[in-house]
Amino acid sequence: MSASALSIAPDRAVMALIAAASLGALGTALVAQFGFDLWPCLLCYVQRAPYAATLVLGLLASMPAVDGPSRRWAAALAGVLFLVGAGTAGYHVGVEERWWKGPAECVGQVTTYTPADLLAALNRPGQTGCEEAAFRFLGISMAGYNMLAALVCGLGCFVAARRADWWR
Repeated sequence: MSASALSIAPDRAVMALIAAASLGALGTALVAQFGFDLWPCLLCYVQRAPYAATLVLGLLASMPAVDGPSRRWAAALAGVLFLVGAGTAGYHVGVEERWWKGPAECVGQVTTYTPADLLAALNRPGQTGCEEAAFRFLGISMAGYNMLAALVCGLGCFVAARRADWWR
C-alpha cells in the first residue's frame, strides 16, 4: 500500500484530533476519578461538558459525508467550546485559590451545621467541595491543567480553521 493511500485529508485529520483530544481529557478525568479515587466536585463535572460536546462534534464532522467548509465551521465551533471549558476551569481555579466564592451548590462552603444536617449527610453519597483541589502537581491543580489544555485546544482549533487550504 502506498503512503498516499494511508494519508488522511487535513480537514478530517483536524476533526479526528479534536475528537482524540476530547476523549483523552475525558479519559484522564475518569481514570483520576475511578482509578485514583479523586472524586470530582460540581465544577469538575461542568468542565467535562465541553469535552463531551467536542468529542461528538469531532466524530460527526470527521465522517466522509461532511464537506470541508462544514468541517471548518465545526472546527471553529469546537474552538469556542474549548474556550468555554477553559473559562469554566479558570473560574474553578479561582474558587480553589479562594479568589472568589464558588456556586452555592458546591459542598464544603457551609460553615454552620445543625445536628439534623449532619445526620442527613450520613445518608448521602460523598461529595467534594469545589474549593479544595483534589490533586496538585507542581503547585497546579487539575482544574489549572484543564484550563491550560482547553486553552491550547481552543487556540489550535482557531489556527486550523484559518487555514483555508485545508478545508476544500
